[in-house]
Amino acid sequence: MYAFLRVLCVVLFSMATLHASFLEEESAKAIKEKKLILVNIVSENCPYCKQMTKEVFNNPTYRNKIDQKYVLVVIDQMDPALPDDLHTKYTPANAILSPTRHTILEGYTGYMDPPAFMAILDEAYKTEFK
Repeated sequence: MYAFLRVLCVVLFSMATLHASFLEEESAKAIKEKKLILVNIVSENCPYCKQMTKEVFNNPTYRNKIDQKYVLVVIDQMDPALPDDLHTKYTPANAILSPTRHTILEGYTGYMDPPAFMAILDEAYKTEFK
């Protein structure tokens, strides 16, 4: 089931060019610092969102690695600023965006253990900046 959701998200996310005005500042920063944008979509009552936040985004080791290559944007799935192309009923969801094209390079839903999540981020960065 996890593999199916992952494939579905990658296919749907990769076809979208975002019209995300809320990303203007983040895009400028990412371009200047040669980074990608990582959009972490969460919901208030999601236990897996809280677990990923605790284990990945609030963990200094992982957070430092993320901050070296990504501009992190955390947004609630119900936030009206979230573009339609990023709406999902499953959280947590993560989308890796190109700051210049505003296209979705990778997209994943559901909890991931920290090493697997970091491997995905490293691979996406290497692929985009090879």
